[in-house]
Amino acid sequence: MSRKVLIFLFILFASAMLAIGRFYDPRLEIYGVNLTILLSSFYCIFLIALFLTKKFIKISVLKVLQYLFYFSLIVSNLVLWIFYDVQEYGFIKFINLLLITIPISVIVSEYFKIKDRNFFIYILLSISVFLLLIAIFNFSSLSSNRSGVLGGGPIVLSRWLCFGALILFFHPKIKNFRLLYFTIFLVMSLFTGSRGPFFSLLFVMFIYLLMNFRRIFLKVLFVLTLLISIIFISGFYNKLAEFGTVSRVFMNINEGGFRKSTARSVLYKTSINEFISYPFGVGSGNFVVYSDKRMYLKNKKLFYPHNIFLEIFTEFGLFSGLLFFIYILYSTIKSYKLNIKDRNNDYGNLLFYTFVFLILNSMISGDLNDARLLLVFIPLMSIENK
Repeated sequence: MSRKVLIFLFILFASAMLAIGRFYDPRLEIYGVNLTILLSSFYCIFLIALFLTKKFIKISVLKVLQYLFYFSLIVSNLVLWIFYDVQEYGFIKFINLLLITIPISVIVSEYFKIKDRNFFIYILLSISVFLLLIAIFNFSSLSSNRSGVLGGGPIVLSRWLCFGALILFFHPKIKNFRLLYFTIFLVMSLFTGSRGPFFSLLFVMFIYLLMNFRRIFLKVLFVLTLLISIIFISGFYNKLAEFGTVSRVFMNINEGGFRKSTARSVLYKTSINEFISYPFGVGSGNFVVYSDKRMYLKNKKLFYPHNIFLEIFTEFGLFSGLLFFIYILYSTIKSYKLNIKDRNNDYGNLLFYTFVFLILNSMISGDLNDARLLLVFIPLMSIENK
Protein backbone atom coordinates (compact mmCIF):
# COMPACT_ATOMS: atom_id res chain seq x y z
CA MET A 1 0.00 0.00 0.00
CA SER A 2 1.44 3.39 -1.03
CA ARG A 3 2.14 6.21 1.37
CA LYS A 4 -0.57 8.39 -0.19
CA VAL A 5 -3.24 5.72 0.26
CA LEU A 6 -2.11 5.08 3.85
CA ILE A 7 -2.31 8.74 4.78
CA PHE A 8 -5.67 9.09 3.01
CA LEU A 9 -7.17 6.22 5.02
CA PHE A 10 -5.47 7.36 8.21
CA ILE A 11 -6.96 10.85 7.86
CA LEU A 12 -10.47 9.42 7.47
CA PHE A 13 -10.32 7.26 10.59
CA ALA A 14 -8.23 9.70 12.64
CA SER A 15 -10.86 12.38 11.97
CA ALA A 16 -13.55 10.01 13.20
CA MET A 17 -11.57 9.37 16.38
CA LEU A 18 -11.10 13.12 16.92
CA ALA A 19 -14.83 13.64 16.50
CA ILE A 20 -15.77 10.92 19.00
CA GLY A 21 -12.89 11.65 21.37
CA ARG A 22 -12.90 8.19 22.94
CA PHE A 23 -11.13 5.01 21.97
CA TYR A 24 -14.16 3.10 23.25
CA ASP A 25 -17.61 4.41 24.10
CA PRO A 26 -20.41 1.98 25.07
CA ARG A 27 -23.04 4.58 24.13
CA LEU A 28 -22.21 4.53 20.42
CA GLU A 29 -23.89 1.29 19.40
CA ILE A 30 -25.82 0.74 16.17
CA TYR A 31 -27.78 -2.49 15.55
CA GLY A 32 -25.78 -4.28 18.20
CA VAL A 33 -22.42 -3.19 16.78
CA ASN A 34 -20.30 -0.75 18.76
CA LEU A 35 -19.18 1.96 16.35
CA THR A 36 -16.08 2.92 18.32
CA ILE A 37 -14.67 -0.64 18.24
CA LEU A 38 -14.97 -0.69 14.46
CA LEU A 39 -13.46 2.76 13.95
CA SER A 40 -10.72 2.25 16.55
CA SER A 41 -9.65 -1.02 14.92
CA PHE A 42 -9.18 0.52 11.48
CA TYR A 43 -7.56 3.60 13.04
CA CYS A 44 -4.99 1.40 14.81
CA ILE A 45 -4.22 -0.57 11.65
CA PHE A 46 -3.40 2.52 9.59
CA LEU A 47 -1.66 4.22 12.51
CA ILE A 48 0.71 1.28 13.02
CA ALA A 49 1.24 0.96 9.27
CA LEU A 50 2.34 4.58 9.07
CA PHE A 51 4.63 4.28 12.08
CA LEU A 52 6.31 1.27 10.45
CA THR A 53 6.93 3.24 7.27
CA LYS A 54 10.56 4.31 7.11
CA LYS A 55 10.96 8.06 7.12
CA PHE A 56 13.74 10.43 8.04
CA ILE A 57 12.69 12.55 11.02
CA LYS A 58 13.64 16.20 10.74
CA ILE A 59 14.27 17.94 14.03
CA SER A 60 12.84 21.39 14.70
CA VAL A 61 12.27 23.55 17.77
CA LEU A 62 8.52 22.99 17.57
CA LYS A 63 8.91 19.20 17.43
CA VAL A 64 11.33 19.21 20.38
CA LEU A 65 8.82 21.21 22.44
CA GLN A 66 5.97 18.99 21.31
CA TYR A 67 7.69 15.73 22.18
CA LEU A 68 9.11 17.05 25.45
CA PHE A 69 5.65 18.18 26.49
CA TYR A 70 4.07 14.81 25.69
CA PHE A 71 6.92 12.93 27.37
CA SER A 72 6.54 15.11 30.47
CA LEU A 73 2.77 14.47 30.62
CA ILE A 74 3.19 10.71 30.38
CA VAL A 75 6.06 10.30 32.84
CA SER A 76 4.81 12.79 35.44
CA ASN A 77 1.32 11.32 35.38
CA LEU A 78 2.47 7.72 35.83
CA VAL A 79 4.64 8.79 38.79
CA LEU A 80 1.90 10.94 40.34
CA TRP A 81 -0.65 8.13 40.11
CA ILE A 82 1.62 6.05 42.36
CA PHE A 83 1.29 8.66 45.12
CA TYR A 84 -2.20 10.05 44.53
CA ASP A 85 -4.18 7.06 43.22
CA VAL A 86 -6.11 6.64 39.96
CA GLN A 87 -9.69 7.71 39.26
CA GLU A 88 -11.81 6.26 36.46
CA TYR A 89 -12.34 9.66 34.83
CA GLY A 90 -8.61 10.44 34.93
CA PHE A 91 -7.70 7.00 33.56
CA ILE A 92 -10.08 7.33 30.60
CA LYS A 93 -8.85 10.86 29.87
CA PHE A 94 -5.21 9.76 29.95
CA ILE A 95 -5.83 6.68 27.77
CA ASN A 96 -7.59 8.79 25.14
CA LEU A 97 -4.65 11.19 25.21
CA LEU A 98 -2.21 8.31 24.67
CA LEU A 99 -4.19 6.55 21.97
CA ILE A 100 -5.79 9.42 20.03
CA THR A 101 -4.32 12.89 20.58
CA ILE A 102 -0.61 12.12 20.83
CA PRO A 103 -0.36 9.58 17.95
CA ILE A 104 -2.35 11.75 15.53
CA SER A 105 -0.34 14.88 16.33
CA VAL A 106 2.92 12.93 15.89
CA ILE A 107 1.79 11.57 12.50
CA VAL A 108 0.87 15.10 11.41
CA SER A 109 4.28 16.39 12.50
CA GLU A 110 6.28 13.65 10.80
CA TYR A 111 4.32 12.67 7.70
CA PHE A 112 1.98 15.41 6.55
CA LYS A 113 2.60 17.68 3.60
CA ILE A 114 0.52 20.61 2.38
CA LYS A 115 -1.87 18.43 0.37
CA ASP A 116 -2.41 16.15 3.37
CA ARG A 117 -3.09 19.17 5.58
CA ASN A 118 -5.64 20.60 3.15
CA PHE A 119 -7.42 17.25 2.80
CA PHE A 120 -7.48 16.83 6.59
CA ILE A 121 -9.14 20.24 6.90
CA TYR A 122 -11.81 19.22 4.37
CA ILE A 123 -12.56 16.04 6.32
CA LEU A 124 -12.81 17.96 9.61
CA LEU A 125 -15.14 20.42 7.90
CA SER A 126 -17.24 17.49 6.68
CA ILE A 127 -17.67 16.37 10.30
CA SER A 128 -18.87 19.87 11.21
CA VAL A 129 -21.37 19.83 8.33
CA PHE A 130 -22.59 16.38 9.38
CA LEU A 131 -23.13 17.58 12.95
CA LEU A 132 -24.89 20.69 11.65
CA LEU A 133 -27.37 18.53 9.73
CA ILE A 134 -28.01 16.43 12.84
CA ALA A 135 -28.58 19.61 14.85
CA ILE A 136 -31.03 20.97 12.26
CA PHE A 137 -33.01 17.72 12.10
CA ASN A 138 -33.23 17.70 15.91
CA PHE A 139 -33.85 21.42 16.28
CA SER A 140 -37.00 21.12 18.37
CA SER A 141 -35.28 19.15 21.13
CA LEU A 142 -32.00 21.06 20.76
CA SER A 143 -33.64 24.45 21.27
CA SER A 144 -35.43 23.41 24.46
CA ASN A 145 -32.93 21.06 26.12
CA ARG A 146 -29.15 21.05 25.97
CA SER A 147 -28.12 17.94 24.08
CA GLY A 148 -25.03 16.60 22.36
CA VAL A 149 -23.99 14.14 19.69
CA LEU A 150 -21.48 11.31 19.12
CA GLY A 151 -21.37 10.59 22.84
CA GLY A 152 -20.36 14.16 23.67
CA GLY A 153 -22.27 16.93 25.39
CA PRO A 154 -23.68 20.20 23.99
CA ILE A 155 -20.35 21.97 24.37
CA VAL A 156 -18.77 19.40 22.01
CA LEU A 157 -21.48 20.07 19.43
CA SER A 158 -21.08 23.83 19.82
CA ARG A 159 -17.30 23.57 19.47
CA TRP A 160 -17.57 21.64 16.22
CA LEU A 161 -20.20 24.01 14.82
CA CYS A 162 -18.05 27.07 15.58
CA PHE A 163 -15.03 25.27 14.15
CA GLY A 164 -16.99 24.67 10.95
CA ALA A 165 -18.09 28.31 10.82
CA LEU A 166 -14.46 29.47 10.92
CA ILE A 167 -13.30 26.98 8.28
CA LEU A 168 -16.08 28.04 5.92
CA PHE A 169 -15.46 31.74 6.49
CA PHE A 170 -11.70 31.59 5.89
CA HIS A 171 -11.36 28.70 3.43
CA PRO A 172 -9.72 30.00 0.22
CA LYS A 173 -11.67 27.57 -1.98
CA ILE A 174 -15.07 28.49 -0.54
CA LYS A 175 -16.02 32.04 -1.49
CA ASN A 176 -19.68 32.03 -2.52
CA PHE A 177 -22.24 32.36 0.28
CA ARG A 178 -19.55 32.13 2.99
CA LEU A 179 -21.37 34.70 5.13
CA LEU A 180 -24.59 32.70 4.84
CA TYR A 181 -22.83 29.47 5.83
CA PHE A 182 -21.07 31.23 8.69
CA THR A 183 -24.39 32.61 9.99
CA ILE A 184 -26.13 29.22 9.85
CA PHE A 185 -23.36 27.54 11.84
CA LEU A 186 -23.24 30.41 14.33
CA VAL A 187 -27.02 30.40 14.91
CA MET A 188 -27.10 26.64 15.44
CA SER A 189 -24.22 26.97 17.86
CA LEU A 190 -26.29 29.52 19.75
CA PHE A 191 -29.07 26.97 20.20
CA THR A 192 -26.75 24.45 21.87
CA GLY A 193 -26.74 26.65 24.97
CA SER A 194 -22.93 26.57 25.31
CA ARG A 195 -21.31 29.93 25.94
CA GLY A 196 -17.60 29.14 25.59
CA PRO A 197 -17.35 28.24 21.88
CA PHE A 198 -19.90 30.89 20.85
CA PHE A 199 -18.15 33.83 22.51
CA SER A 200 -14.70 32.50 21.56
CA LEU A 201 -15.80 32.60 17.94
CA LEU A 202 -17.12 36.15 18.27
CA PHE A 203 -13.88 37.25 19.90
CA VAL A 204 -11.83 35.69 17.10
CA MET A 205 -13.87 37.58 14.52
CA PHE A 206 -13.29 40.76 16.53
CA ILE A 207 -9.51 40.13 16.41
CA TYR A 208 -9.75 39.46 12.67
CA LEU A 209 -11.51 42.77 12.06
CA LEU A 210 -9.05 44.60 14.25
CA MET A 211 -6.03 43.16 12.42
CA ASN A 212 -7.35 43.37 8.87
CA PHE A 213 -9.71 46.28 8.64
CA ARG A 214 -8.07 49.02 10.66
CA ARG A 215 -9.31 51.76 8.39
CA ILE A 216 -12.92 50.62 8.49
CA PHE A 217 -12.84 49.00 11.91
CA LEU A 218 -14.71 51.83 13.64
CA LYS A 219 -17.35 51.81 10.90
CA VAL A 220 -17.81 48.06 11.22
CA LEU A 221 -17.97 48.35 14.98
CA PHE A 222 -20.60 51.09 14.64
CA VAL A 223 -22.72 48.96 12.30
CA LEU A 224 -22.50 45.95 14.60
CA THR A 225 -23.44 48.09 17.61
CA LEU A 226 -26.41 49.45 15.67
CA LEU A 227 -27.57 45.96 14.68
CA ILE A 228 -27.26 44.65 18.24
CA SER A 229 -29.21 47.65 19.52
CA ILE A 230 -31.97 46.99 16.98
CA ILE A 231 -32.13 43.33 18.03
CA PHE A 232 -32.75 44.31 21.66
CA ILE A 233 -34.94 47.37 21.08
CA SER A 234 -37.18 45.65 18.52
CA GLY A 235 -37.92 42.81 20.91
CA PHE A 236 -36.32 40.20 18.67
CA TYR A 237 -34.02 39.20 21.52
CA ASN A 238 -37.05 38.51 23.74
CA LYS A 239 -38.31 36.08 21.13
CA LEU A 240 -34.95 34.31 21.06
CA ALA A 241 -34.78 34.33 24.86
CA GLU A 242 -37.93 32.20 24.95
CA PHE A 243 -35.67 29.33 23.95
CA GLY A 244 -33.96 28.11 27.12
CA THR A 245 -30.69 27.27 25.39
CA VAL A 246 -30.36 30.72 23.78
CA SER A 247 -31.17 32.41 27.05
CA ARG A 248 -28.42 30.42 28.73
CA VAL A 249 -25.80 31.59 26.21
CA PHE A 250 -26.58 35.22 27.01
CA MET A 251 -26.58 34.39 30.72
CA ASN A 252 -30.24 35.16 31.22
CA ILE A 253 -29.92 38.91 30.74
CA ASN A 254 -33.58 39.38 31.59
CA GLU A 255 -33.07 37.56 34.90
CA GLY A 256 -30.01 39.21 36.33
CA GLY A 257 -27.52 39.31 33.51
CA PHE A 258 -23.84 38.78 34.10
CA ARG A 259 -24.29 38.88 37.86
CA LYS A 260 -25.37 35.26 37.64
CA SER A 261 -22.46 33.04 38.63
CA THR A 262 -21.14 30.29 36.37
CA ALA A 263 -18.76 28.84 39.00
CA ARG A 264 -15.74 29.75 36.85
CA SER A 265 -14.33 32.01 39.58
CA VAL A 266 -14.58 29.14 42.09
CA LEU A 267 -12.82 26.80 39.67
CA TYR A 268 -9.99 29.22 38.99
CA LYS A 269 -9.42 30.10 42.66
CA THR A 270 -9.53 26.43 43.60
CA SER A 271 -7.01 25.58 40.88
CA ILE A 272 -4.56 28.19 42.10
CA ASN A 273 -4.90 27.04 45.72
CA GLU A 274 -4.44 23.42 44.69
CA PHE A 275 -1.35 24.22 42.63
CA ILE A 276 0.17 26.04 45.63
CA SER A 277 -0.50 22.99 47.81
CA TYR A 278 0.64 20.45 45.17
CA PRO A 279 3.10 22.22 42.82
CA PHE A 280 4.22 18.92 41.26
CA GLY A 281 0.66 17.91 40.41
CA VAL A 282 -1.80 15.28 41.62
CA GLY A 283 -2.25 13.16 38.49
CA SER A 284 -4.80 13.03 35.69
CA GLY A 285 -8.39 13.23 36.95
CA ASN A 286 -7.50 14.05 40.56
CA PHE A 287 -8.32 17.77 40.47
CA VAL A 288 -11.53 17.37 42.48
CA VAL A 289 -10.11 14.72 44.82
CA TYR A 290 -7.47 17.07 46.24
CA SER A 291 -9.45 20.28 45.94
CA ASP A 292 -10.39 22.39 48.95
CA LYS A 293 -13.89 22.69 47.36
CA ARG A 294 -14.28 18.98 46.73
CA MET A 295 -17.94 18.50 47.66
CA TYR A 296 -19.02 21.74 46.00
CA LEU A 297 -17.32 20.80 42.71
CA LYS A 298 -18.59 17.20 42.81
CA ASN A 299 -22.16 18.37 43.40
CA LYS A 300 -21.83 20.77 40.46
CA LYS A 301 -20.15 18.02 38.37
CA LEU A 302 -17.11 20.22 37.76
CA PHE A 303 -14.37 17.62 37.61
CA TYR A 304 -11.71 19.78 35.92
CA PRO A 305 -10.70 23.48 35.99
CA HIS A 306 -12.30 24.37 32.62
CA ASN A 307 -8.98 25.90 31.60
CA ILE A 308 -6.31 23.81 29.90
CA PHE A 309 -3.41 25.74 31.47
CA LEU A 310 -4.80 25.38 34.98
CA GLU A 311 -5.62 21.73 34.37
CA ILE A 312 -2.08 20.89 33.25
CA PHE A 313 -0.48 22.85 36.10
CA THR A 314 -2.71 21.32 38.79
CA GLU A 315 -2.83 17.73 37.54
CA PHE A 316 0.55 17.28 35.79
CA GLY A 317 2.69 19.75 37.72
CA LEU A 318 4.90 22.79 37.29
CA PHE A 319 7.33 21.35 34.73
CA SER A 320 4.61 20.10 32.36
CA GLY A 321 2.72 23.37 32.76
CA LEU A 322 5.76 25.47 31.88
CA LEU A 323 6.53 23.26 28.88
CA PHE A 324 2.96 23.63 27.66
CA PHE A 325 3.06 27.41 28.08
CA ILE A 326 6.32 27.64 26.09
CA TYR A 327 4.92 25.24 23.46
CA ILE A 328 1.79 27.36 22.97
CA LEU A 329 3.74 30.63 22.96
CA TYR A 330 6.22 29.38 20.38
CA SER A 331 3.40 27.88 18.28
CA THR A 332 1.55 31.21 18.27
CA ILE A 333 4.64 33.12 17.12
CA LYS A 334 5.48 30.51 14.47
CA SER A 335 1.89 30.37 13.23
CA TYR A 336 1.74 34.15 12.92
CA LYS A 337 4.94 34.21 10.86
CA LEU A 338 3.93 31.28 8.64
CA ASN A 339 0.27 32.11 8.17
CA ILE A 340 -0.24 35.87 8.57
CA LYS A 341 3.04 37.48 7.51
CA ASP A 342 3.36 35.15 4.51
CA ARG A 343 0.92 36.69 2.04
CA ASN A 344 1.37 33.77 -0.37
CA ASN A 345 -0.20 31.32 2.07
CA ASP A 346 -3.83 30.96 0.95
CA TYR A 347 -4.67 28.99 4.08
CA GLY A 348 -2.97 31.51 6.39
CA ASN A 349 -6.05 33.16 7.87
CA LEU A 350 -7.85 29.83 8.23
CA LEU A 351 -4.99 28.22 10.13
CA PHE A 352 -4.10 31.14 12.38
CA TYR A 353 -7.59 32.23 13.41
CA THR A 354 -8.80 28.66 13.90
CA PHE A 355 -5.82 28.09 16.19
CA VAL A 356 -6.72 31.26 18.13
CA PHE A 357 -10.30 30.00 18.47
CA LEU A 358 -9.19 26.59 19.73
CA ILE A 359 -6.79 28.01 22.32
CA LEU A 360 -9.34 30.58 23.54
CA ASN A 361 -12.03 27.92 23.79
CA SER A 362 -9.76 25.57 25.75
CA MET A 363 -9.11 28.36 28.26
CA ILE A 364 -12.76 28.66 29.23
CA SER A 365 -14.29 25.22 28.67
CA GLY A 366 -13.47 21.56 28.30
CA ASP A 367 -10.73 19.33 29.68
CA LEU A 368 -7.48 17.99 28.22
CA ASN A 369 -9.32 15.40 26.14
CA ASP A 370 -11.61 18.12 24.74
CA ALA A 371 -8.48 20.02 23.67
CA ARG A 372 -7.45 17.19 21.32
CA LEU A 373 -8.29 19.24 18.22
CA LEU A 374 -6.04 22.06 19.49
CA LEU A 375 -3.10 19.72 20.12
CA VAL A 376 -3.49 18.17 16.65
CA PHE A 377 -4.01 21.55 14.99
CA ILE A 378 -0.70 22.97 16.27
CA PRO A 379 1.51 20.74 14.07
CA LEU A 380 -1.10 20.96 11.30
CA MET A 381 -0.80 24.75 11.08
CA SER A 382 2.99 24.60 11.35
CA ILE A 383 3.53 22.77 8.05
CA GLU A 384 5.65 25.05 5.92
CA ASN A 385 4.46 26.00 2.46
CA LYS A 386 7.30 24.56 0.40
